[in-house]
Amino acid sequence: MNAVSHYLVFIICMIVNLIGLLGLVLVFFPGLTVSWVGQLIWVLYVGFNKAHGGWEFGLTIAIFVVNTLLMIGGSLIDNILGAKNTRDKGVPWWEILVTFLAMILGGIFLTPIGGLALALATLFLLEYYRLDKDKEKAWEATKALAFGYGTAAIIRFVICLLMIALWLLMVFFL
Repeated sequence: MNAVSHYLVFIICMIVNLIGLLGLVLVFFPGLTVSWVGQLIWVLYVGFNKAHGGWEFGLTIAIFVVNTLLMIGGSLIDNILGAKNTRDKGVPWWEILVTFLAMILGGIFLTPIGGLALALATLFLLEYYRLDKDKEKAWEATKALAFGYGTAAIIRFVICLLMIALWLLMVFFL
């Protein structure tokens, strides 16, 4: 590995990590997965630091496994928190699934922000008609979904920062 290619791969991986981190502001952008892909490129490029020695190799694998688990857990948390908060308000599962589908389709056709707006509007309307046009209860369910997604977004952002910090630790100290 020459120094130029080493720095070039590092810069590409850092850009991918930052795209993942900044992409987390979009509702269903897989920012944690994108960051993880940047880290995967790095560990494959350096061969998991196998050439450095046994403990660096083992620690590199351990950090990558931890980041993989963080990525999987963080990716699931969005749906878990959104569903939990709305279920706590008595929203049936079928409405949660329809709302999730509306978010995906809205995100594809109306931009990610449009997907979030469509999901919230869908849940409000479904709850409004299910609860005999009770605006307050429909609004409570909609706020619960929004709060769940907002909380999950903050948690995913912190997880991504932790993943990047662990990756940088691996890059600079192993």
